[in-house]
Amino acid sequence: MSKTLYIHIGHYKTGTTALQIFFDEETELLTEAGVEYPRVRFYYSKHSDFAFSILRAAGVEKMMYDYTNPTPPQEMWDELYAHIRESTFDTTLISSEEFIRLGQFDRSREILKQMLARKPDDLEIKVVAYLRSPGAHLRSWYNQLIKMNHPVPDLNAAVMGEIEEIHYDYRHALEPWVEALGAENVIVRPYRHDRKNPAALHQDFMKIFGVDLPARRVRHTTDPNPRLDDRVIELVRMMQNSKFPRPTINAILSQADLYFAQQDEQVVRKPDQMAAARAAAAEGLDWLAELPGGAPHAEHFRRNLPQPVDPAEVELYTMIGFVFSELILLRQRINRMNPEDMTERVSRLEKQLTEISAKI
Repeated sequence: MSKTLYIHIGHYKTGTTALQIFFDEETELLTEAGVEYPRVRFYYSKHSDFAFSILRAAGVEKMMYDYTNPTPPQEMWDELYAHIRESTFDTTLISSEEFIRLGQFDRSREILKQMLARKPDDLEIKVVAYLRSPGAHLRSWYNQLIKMNHPVPDLNAAVMGEIEEIHYDYRHALEPWVEALGAENVIVRPYRHDRKNPAALHQDFMKIFGVDLPARRVRHTTDPNPRLDDRVIELVRMMQNSKFPRPTINAILSQADLYFAQQDEQVVRKPDQMAAARAAAAEGLDWLAELPGGAPHAEHFRRNLPQPVDPAEVELYTMIGFVFSELILLRQRINRMNPEDMTERVSRLEKQLTEISAKI
Protein backbone atom coordinates (compact mmCIF):
# COMPACT_ATOMS: atom_id res chain seq x y z
CA MET A 1 0.00 0.00 0.00
CA SER A 2 1.39 3.41 -0.95
CA LYS A 3 1.98 6.00 1.74
CA THR A 4 2.50 9.76 1.86
CA LEU A 5 5.01 11.86 3.79
CA TYR A 6 4.21 15.55 4.20
CA ILE A 7 7.20 17.76 5.05
CA HIS A 8 6.23 21.14 6.46
CA ILE A 9 9.30 23.27 5.69
CA GLY A 10 8.27 26.64 7.19
CA HIS A 11 8.97 29.42 6.26
CA TYR A 12 10.34 31.15 9.35
CA LYS A 13 7.95 33.72 10.88
CA THR A 14 4.83 32.16 9.38
CA GLY A 15 3.30 30.71 12.53
CA THR A 16 5.44 27.56 12.30
CA THR A 17 6.00 27.27 16.05
CA ALA A 18 2.27 27.60 16.75
CA LEU A 19 1.52 24.85 14.21
CA GLN A 20 4.18 22.55 15.65
CA ILE A 21 2.82 22.91 19.18
CA PHE A 22 -0.66 22.24 17.80
CA PHE A 23 0.51 19.07 15.99
CA ASP A 24 2.33 17.93 19.13
CA GLU A 25 -0.61 18.49 21.49
CA GLU A 26 -3.45 17.40 19.21
CA THR A 27 -2.28 13.90 18.33
CA GLU A 28 -5.81 12.60 18.82
CA LEU A 29 -7.14 15.02 16.22
CA LEU A 30 -4.42 14.06 13.75
CA THR A 31 -5.05 10.38 14.43
CA GLU A 32 -8.73 10.90 13.60
CA ALA A 33 -7.57 12.34 10.28
CA GLY A 34 -5.28 9.36 9.70
CA VAL A 35 -2.11 11.42 10.14
CA GLU A 36 0.89 10.58 12.34
CA TYR A 37 3.16 13.27 13.77
CA PRO A 38 5.98 10.89 14.72
CA ARG A 39 8.35 11.07 17.68
CA VAL A 40 11.30 10.14 15.47
CA ARG A 41 14.20 12.58 15.98
CA PHE A 42 11.64 14.75 17.72
CA TYR A 43 12.66 17.72 19.88
CA TYR A 44 10.92 20.98 20.81
CA SER A 45 7.74 19.74 19.07
CA LYS A 46 9.50 19.51 15.68
CA HIS A 47 11.85 17.44 13.52
CA SER A 48 14.79 19.75 12.90
CA ASP A 49 17.42 16.98 13.12
CA PHE A 50 16.62 15.88 9.57
CA ALA A 51 17.50 19.35 8.28
CA PHE A 52 20.35 19.99 10.71
CA SER A 53 22.10 16.75 9.71
CA ILE A 54 22.11 17.85 6.07
CA LEU A 55 23.35 21.34 6.93
CA ARG A 56 26.12 19.88 9.09
CA ALA A 57 27.17 17.45 6.35
CA ALA A 58 27.24 20.42 3.95
CA GLY A 59 29.72 22.21 6.20
CA VAL A 60 27.35 24.90 7.46
CA GLU A 61 28.59 26.21 10.81
CA LYS A 62 25.83 28.57 11.95
CA MET A 63 22.87 26.53 13.19
CA MET A 64 20.23 26.92 15.86
CA TYR A 65 20.77 25.32 19.26
CA ASP A 66 24.52 25.00 18.46
CA TYR A 67 23.75 21.69 16.77
CA THR A 68 26.65 19.21 16.95
CA ASN A 69 25.04 15.77 16.50
CA PRO A 70 27.53 13.75 14.35
CA THR A 71 24.92 11.29 13.05
CA PRO A 72 25.08 11.40 9.22
CA PRO A 73 21.92 12.42 7.35
CA GLN A 74 21.73 9.05 5.55
CA GLU A 75 21.24 7.28 8.88
CA MET A 76 18.61 9.75 10.07
CA TRP A 77 16.56 9.73 6.87
CA ASP A 78 16.72 5.92 6.59
CA GLU A 79 15.42 5.81 10.18
CA LEU A 80 12.49 8.02 9.17
CA TYR A 81 11.69 5.93 6.10
CA ALA A 82 11.86 2.71 8.13
CA HIS A 83 9.44 4.15 10.67
CA ILE A 84 6.99 5.17 7.95
CA ARG A 85 7.22 1.74 6.34
CA GLU A 86 6.36 0.02 9.64
CA SER A 87 3.73 2.56 10.76
CA THR A 88 0.04 1.73 10.73
CA PHE A 89 -0.63 5.22 9.34
CA ASP A 90 -0.80 5.90 5.62
CA THR A 91 0.05 9.59 6.12
CA THR A 92 2.99 11.00 8.07
CA LEU A 93 3.72 14.65 8.83
CA ILE A 94 7.05 16.13 9.94
CA SER A 95 7.78 19.81 10.47
CA SER A 96 10.72 22.16 10.86
CA GLU A 97 11.39 25.65 9.57
CA GLU A 98 15.04 24.59 9.23
CA PHE A 99 14.11 22.64 6.08
CA ILE A 100 13.60 25.90 4.18
CA ARG A 101 17.24 26.81 4.82
CA LEU A 102 18.50 23.85 2.79
CA GLY A 103 17.96 25.89 -0.36
CA GLN A 104 20.54 28.44 0.78
CA PHE A 105 23.64 26.30 0.17
CA ASP A 106 24.62 24.42 -2.97
CA ARG A 107 25.99 21.45 -1.03
CA SER A 108 22.92 21.11 1.20
CA ARG A 109 20.71 21.19 -1.91
CA GLU A 110 22.68 18.27 -3.35
CA ILE A 111 22.49 16.27 -0.11
CA LEU A 112 18.75 16.96 0.19
CA LYS A 113 18.14 15.47 -3.26
CA GLN A 114 20.15 12.41 -2.26
CA MET A 115 18.09 11.97 0.93
CA LEU A 116 14.79 12.32 -0.92
CA ALA A 117 15.98 9.80 -3.51
CA ARG A 118 16.50 7.20 -0.74
CA LYS A 119 12.76 7.00 -0.09
CA PRO A 120 10.89 3.73 -0.64
CA ASP A 121 9.37 3.38 -4.10
CA ASP A 122 5.83 3.29 -2.72
CA LEU A 123 6.28 6.47 -0.64
CA GLU A 124 5.04 9.76 -2.06
CA ILE A 125 6.55 12.94 -0.60
CA LYS A 126 4.79 16.29 -0.56
CA VAL A 127 6.12 19.59 0.77
CA VAL A 128 4.09 22.32 2.48
CA ALA A 129 5.44 25.89 2.67
CA TYR A 130 3.82 29.02 4.02
CA LEU A 131 5.02 32.34 2.62
CA ARG A 132 4.31 36.00 3.29
CA SER A 133 5.18 39.05 1.20
CA PRO A 134 9.00 39.35 0.98
CA GLY A 135 9.04 42.86 2.44
CA ALA A 136 7.03 41.86 5.51
CA HIS A 137 9.02 38.65 5.92
CA LEU A 138 12.35 40.46 5.69
CA ARG A 139 11.46 42.90 8.46
CA SER A 140 10.02 40.12 10.61
CA TRP A 141 13.17 38.03 10.26
CA TYR A 142 15.35 41.08 11.04
CA ASN A 143 13.27 41.52 14.19
CA GLN A 144 13.77 37.85 15.07
CA LEU A 145 17.55 38.00 14.64
CA ILE A 146 17.77 40.90 17.07
CA LYS A 147 15.39 39.16 19.48
CA MET A 148 17.71 36.10 19.42
CA ASN A 149 20.64 38.36 20.39
CA HIS A 150 22.25 37.84 16.99
CA PRO A 151 24.56 40.80 16.20
CA VAL A 152 23.46 42.43 12.96
CA PRO A 153 24.04 45.77 11.25
CA ASP A 154 21.11 47.93 10.10
CA LEU A 155 18.57 46.28 7.81
CA ASN A 156 20.01 47.71 4.58
CA ALA A 157 23.45 46.32 5.39
CA ALA A 158 22.10 43.06 6.84
CA VAL A 159 20.45 42.16 3.54
CA MET A 160 23.89 42.16 1.94
CA GLY A 161 25.33 39.58 4.31
CA GLU A 162 23.75 38.59 7.63
CA ILE A 163 20.33 37.82 6.15
CA GLU A 164 20.37 34.86 3.78
CA GLU A 165 18.72 35.00 0.34
CA ILE A 166 16.01 32.51 1.26
CA HIS A 167 14.39 35.27 3.33
CA TYR A 168 13.51 37.36 0.26
CA ASP A 169 14.16 35.11 -2.78
CA TYR A 170 11.56 32.37 -2.59
CA ARG A 171 12.86 30.63 -5.70
CA HIS A 172 16.13 30.17 -3.80
CA ALA A 173 14.21 28.61 -0.93
CA LEU A 174 11.85 26.30 -2.83
CA GLU A 175 13.72 25.35 -6.00
CA PRO A 176 15.55 22.28 -4.62
CA TRP A 177 12.25 20.80 -3.44
CA VAL A 178 10.59 21.45 -6.80
CA GLU A 179 13.55 19.95 -8.69
CA ALA A 180 13.59 16.83 -6.50
CA LEU A 181 9.85 16.19 -6.16
CA GLY A 182 8.15 18.07 -8.98
CA ALA A 183 6.15 21.29 -8.74
CA GLU A 184 2.92 19.32 -8.32
CA ASN A 185 4.19 18.03 -4.96
CA VAL A 186 5.11 21.42 -3.49
CA ILE A 187 2.12 23.06 -1.78
CA VAL A 188 2.55 26.81 -1.26
CA ARG A 189 0.10 28.61 1.02
CA PRO A 190 -0.08 32.32 1.89
CA TYR A 191 0.46 33.12 5.55
CA ARG A 192 -2.18 35.43 6.97
CA HIS A 193 -2.42 36.50 10.59
CA ASP A 194 -6.11 36.83 11.46
CA ARG A 195 -6.57 38.67 14.77
CA LYS A 196 -10.27 37.81 14.80
CA ASN A 197 -9.66 34.11 14.28
CA PRO A 198 -6.51 32.75 15.96
CA ALA A 199 -7.34 29.32 14.53
CA ALA A 200 -7.22 30.47 10.89
CA LEU A 201 -3.72 29.15 10.20
CA HIS A 202 -4.44 25.78 11.80
CA GLN A 203 -7.69 25.48 9.86
CA ASP A 204 -5.94 26.29 6.60
CA PHE A 205 -3.25 23.66 7.20
CA MET A 206 -5.70 20.91 8.17
CA LYS A 207 -7.60 21.43 4.91
CA ILE A 208 -4.60 19.78 3.24
CA PHE A 209 -5.75 16.55 4.92
CA GLY A 210 -9.40 17.21 4.12
CA VAL A 211 -10.22 18.18 7.72
CA ASP A 212 -12.68 20.99 8.43
CA LEU A 213 -11.21 22.09 11.77
CA PRO A 214 -13.62 23.80 14.21
CA ALA A 215 -12.07 26.91 15.77
CA ARG A 216 -12.89 25.59 19.23
CA ARG A 217 -10.42 22.71 18.73
CA VAL A 218 -7.53 25.19 18.75
CA ARG A 219 -6.36 26.37 22.15
CA HIS A 220 -6.11 30.14 22.17
CA THR A 221 -2.79 30.69 23.87
CA THR A 222 -0.30 33.51 23.74
CA ASP A 223 1.99 33.74 20.74
CA PRO A 224 4.81 31.20 21.38
CA ASN A 225 7.26 33.36 19.44
CA PRO A 226 6.23 37.02 19.80
CA ARG A 227 8.22 39.69 18.01
CA LEU A 228 9.89 42.64 19.65
CA ASP A 229 8.06 45.95 19.47
CA ASP A 230 9.25 47.54 16.22
CA ARG A 231 9.63 50.87 18.01
CA VAL A 232 12.42 49.51 20.18
CA ILE A 233 14.13 47.15 17.74
CA GLU A 234 16.92 49.50 16.66
CA LEU A 235 17.70 50.47 20.26
CA VAL A 236 18.04 46.79 21.17
CA ARG A 237 20.26 46.17 18.15
CA MET A 238 22.60 49.02 19.09
CA MET A 239 22.79 47.84 22.71
CA GLN A 240 23.63 44.30 21.59
CA ASN A 241 26.31 45.52 19.20
CA SER A 242 27.73 47.65 22.04
CA LYS A 243 28.00 44.46 24.17
CA PHE A 244 25.48 45.57 26.81
CA PRO A 245 24.82 42.73 29.31
CA ARG A 246 21.64 40.82 28.54
CA PRO A 247 20.06 41.62 31.95
CA THR A 248 20.55 45.33 31.22
CA ILE A 249 18.90 45.00 27.81
CA ASN A 250 16.00 43.05 29.33
CA ALA A 251 15.51 45.69 32.02
CA ILE A 252 15.39 48.46 29.42
CA LEU A 253 12.96 46.40 27.33
CA SER A 254 10.66 46.08 30.34
CA GLN A 255 10.77 49.84 30.82
CA ALA A 256 10.09 50.36 27.13
CA ASP A 257 7.03 48.08 27.24
CA LEU A 258 5.58 50.16 30.10
CA TYR A 259 6.38 53.44 28.35
CA PHE A 260 4.84 52.40 25.03
CA ALA A 261 1.74 51.03 26.76
CA GLN A 262 1.25 54.41 28.45
CA GLN A 263 1.73 56.23 25.15
CA ASP A 264 -0.69 53.93 23.32
CA GLU A 265 -3.38 54.50 25.95
CA GLN A 266 -3.33 58.21 25.17
CA VAL A 267 -4.01 57.68 21.46
CA VAL A 268 -7.66 57.61 20.45
CA ARG A 269 -7.85 55.84 17.10
CA LYS A 270 -10.37 57.29 14.69
CA PRO A 271 -10.65 56.48 11.00
CA ASP A 272 -8.80 58.91 8.71
CA GLN A 273 -8.64 61.85 11.11
CA MET A 274 -6.18 63.75 8.95
CA ALA A 275 -8.38 63.36 5.86
CA ALA A 276 -11.20 65.13 7.71
CA ALA A 277 -8.81 67.89 8.80
CA ARG A 278 -7.55 68.27 5.24
CA ALA A 279 -11.10 68.51 3.87
CA ALA A 280 -12.03 71.11 6.49
CA ALA A 281 -8.90 73.14 5.68
CA ALA A 282 -9.72 73.05 1.96
CA GLU A 283 -13.26 74.26 2.63
CA GLY A 284 -11.84 77.07 4.76
CA LEU A 285 -9.56 78.13 1.91
CA ASP A 286 -12.51 78.09 -0.51
CA TRP A 287 -14.24 80.50 1.80
CA LEU A 288 -11.08 82.63 2.12
CA ALA A 289 -10.79 82.83 -1.67
CA GLU A 290 -14.17 84.56 -1.82
CA LEU A 291 -13.00 87.42 0.39
CA PRO A 292 -11.65 90.56 -1.28
CA GLY A 293 -8.02 89.90 -2.13
CA GLY A 294 -8.17 86.45 -0.57
CA ALA A 295 -7.83 84.35 -3.74
CA PRO A 296 -4.00 84.60 -4.10
CA HIS A 297 -3.51 83.72 -0.44
CA ALA A 298 -5.89 80.78 -0.66
CA GLU A 299 -4.12 79.45 -3.74
CA HIS A 300 -0.74 79.74 -2.00
CA PHE A 301 -1.99 78.11 1.20
CA ARG A 302 -3.57 75.25 -0.74
CA ARG A 303 -0.10 73.93 -1.58
CA ASN A 304 0.37 72.83 2.01
CA LEU A 305 -2.80 71.22 3.29
CA PRO A 306 -2.65 69.01 6.43
CA GLN A 307 -1.01 65.67 5.64
CA PRO A 308 -0.73 62.55 7.81
CA VAL A 309 2.62 62.04 9.48
CA ASP A 310 4.59 59.06 8.22
CA PRO A 311 4.04 56.20 10.74
CA ALA A 312 7.79 55.56 10.74
CA GLU A 313 8.33 59.16 11.83
CA VAL A 314 5.79 58.73 14.64
CA GLU A 315 7.62 55.60 15.82
CA LEU A 316 10.94 57.44 15.71
CA TYR A 317 9.63 60.30 17.84
CA THR A 318 8.11 57.80 20.29
CA MET A 319 11.46 56.04 20.56
CA ILE A 320 13.28 59.33 21.11
CA GLY A 321 10.75 60.19 23.81
CA PHE A 322 11.48 56.91 25.57
CA VAL A 323 15.24 57.48 25.48
CA PHE A 324 14.82 60.99 26.88
CA SER A 325 12.52 59.70 29.63
CA GLU A 326 15.17 57.15 30.62
CA LEU A 327 17.84 59.86 30.71
CA ILE A 328 15.64 62.04 32.90
CA LEU A 329 14.96 59.15 35.30
CA LEU A 330 18.67 58.38 35.47
CA ARG A 331 19.51 62.01 36.28
CA GLN A 332 16.84 62.07 38.98
CA ARG A 333 18.34 58.96 40.58
CA ILE A 334 21.82 60.47 40.54
CA ASN A 335 20.53 63.72 42.05
CA ARG A 336 18.88 61.78 44.88
CA MET A 337 22.14 60.07 45.79
CA ASN A 338 24.00 61.43 48.82
CA PRO A 339 27.77 60.99 48.35
CA GLU A 340 28.37 60.89 52.12
CA ASP A 341 25.77 58.15 52.57
CA MET A 342 27.30 56.18 49.69
CA THR A 343 30.77 56.41 51.24
CA GLU A 344 29.41 55.25 54.59
CA ARG A 345 27.59 52.31 52.99
CA VAL A 346 30.69 51.20 51.11
CA SER A 347 32.80 51.39 54.27
CA ARG A 348 30.22 49.35 56.18
CA LEU A 349 30.10 46.71 53.46
CA GLU A 350 33.90 46.48 53.35
CA LYS A 351 33.97 45.94 57.11
CA GLN A 352 31.33 43.20 56.87
CA LEU A 353 33.24 41.48 54.08
CA THR A 354 36.46 41.59 56.13
CA GLU A 355 34.68 40.01 59.11
CA ILE A 356 33.18 37.30 56.92
CA SER A 357 36.55 36.56 55.31
CA ALA A 358 38.18 36.21 58.75
CA LYS A 359 35.65 33.52 59.70
CA ILE A 360 36.18 31.45 56.58
